[in-house]
Amino acid sequence: MARWRSRAAIGAAVALGAGGAALFAARQGVPTAESFLADTGDLLPARPPKPNAYVDGAGRSLVAAASSRDAARGIRDAVDLLGGLGPIDVADRSVVIKLNANSGAPAPASTSPQALAAVIQLLQDHGAREVVVGEMSGPPWHQTVREMTRNGLLDVIENNGARFVDFNDDRWVTVPLPDRSRHFETLSIPRTLYEAERLVAIPALKTHRLAGFSLSIKLWFGAVHPRQRIQAHLSRDVEGVTAELASPFWPDLVILDGGQAMVDGGPVAGAVEPANLYLASGDRVALDACGVAVLASFGQSARLLERPVWEQRQLRAASALGLGVGSPARVALLADPAVPGLARFLTAMDERAGVRAGAAGVGR
Repeated sequence: MARWRSRAAIGAAVALGAGGAALFAARQGVPTAESFLADTGDLLPARPPKPNAYVDGAGRSLVAAASSRDAARGIRDAVDLLGGLGPIDVADRSVVIKLNANSGAPAPASTSPQALAAVIQLLQDHGAREVVVGEMSGPPWHQTVREMTRNGLLDVIENNGARFVDFNDDRWVTVPLPDRSRHFETLSIPRTLYEAERLVAIPALKTHRLAGFSLSIKLWFGAVHPRQRIQAHLSRDVEGVTAELASPFWPDLVILDGGQAMVDGGPVAGAVEPANLYLASGDRVALDACGVAVLASFGQSARLLERPVWEQRQLRAASALGLGVGSPARVALLADPAVPGLARFLTAMDERAGVRAGAAGVGR
């Protein structure tokens, strides 16, 4: 009953607009009130879609898979298989990293400190002029700096020469969404992301009680205005809304941190299994399809087992919005099946998502 009353109160606050949001936020403290009432900024043109820099000769989206108990090794192997950072040209660029720190809980509820450190160092090794890490933690009354201190991510940023931006403190801009959007006409997003020269995403590998799974599409919930996040969570179509919230953002590269996998529950707590898996791609839908196949292979999430991978509502909605491919025929998987620990996941991607790695590491 208490949970219902809280949800109803939020809904009433949103329905009343800024005034209602102020009343609700005031009960949670000044930082929350400030985030709810933050100016949504000027209306600017949407950023044009970026072409996927990682495709094969047939135009199929590449997904690279690597396995290692060491995050730095696994991430570098996956990125090398994909084609390295040359195709996205990070040299002398400011690169923004969007990770998952919805809460202060450790990986896989959040991106692991080891994965974040590895990506920062990889970008610096390839000549990035500046590395910026941005995030806004989960319910608006969570303080991002506190949560990222708890899970160790803030220390990694500070100790590796990167710069942190709490999106709550950033300036907002408002952009129109594609005509195919059904839930929002515009979204307010951080200017840091809007102006990013290069954008790299590091989602975690985990299930989600409301959205089914939280990988690279769901990652962008932490990059829209708090009032719109509340509205999104009240929707009866959380999966469809999730895809729409991702549509203003065009990451150049996505690196999935699957050192640990949350195979049921989520996003903060649930059943956790070791995976030692790292995926890399320029296509969010293709990467998430492979990730969903892996999560489903553990057999613990009824939500993921009740329908085929490519029929998952979140993937279908994202593909319909042009965020990635919509079928396994348009995906090529790069992997070395001889790597210890990788074969079981390659089998899952083949059997559940229809994506197979060839003998030479070239997808069919």
